[in-house]
Amino acid sequence: MCFASTSIKQVQWAGFDKLEVGPSAFKHVLLLGYSNGFQVVDVEDASNVRELVSKRDGPVTFLQMQPLPSKLEDEGGFRASHPLLLVVAGEANSNALIQSSNFGGKLREGITHPQETNTSSSTVVRFYSLKSHNYVHVLRFRSVVYLVRCSPRIIAIALATQ
Repeated sequence: MCFASTSIKQVQWAGFDKLEVGPSAFKHVLLLGYSNGFQVVDVEDASNVRELVSKRDGPVTFLQMQPLPSKLEDEGGFRASHPLLLVVAGEANSNALIQSSNFGGKLREGITHPQETNTSSSTVVRFYSLKSHNYVHVLRFRSVVYLVRCSPRIIAIALATQ
């Protein structure tokens, strides 16, 4: 089964993750980052593989699902926007972004190394809501991000300058 359209340029990053659909309820998903966007594919049932999201708004070098935040961390957060996907991408695809925050690093995915031309332009981590199909938050950096990891309480971003 092929989900790729003719507008897809090149795979920059691919990985499996768990999409938390409720307390103790998960779906296995395939995350694909392209030179011009990303896809999330539900692979829980091999006989019913289906695309959940396909967005084309610039190069993506890393993707990570964020688990539901712990109940203690619920106040003022983005719990209502979950499930959330963290998208490491360039500043060029910054349309439709809200709640911007500046930090100290450029972004780069931490598992495979994309082409240097796209890596140098990856400067943000965007929080994409699979519920509303919109970006709900963005973090900007000035140095390379080597790794992004999430838990119910913490989002860790490893930067080249730290």
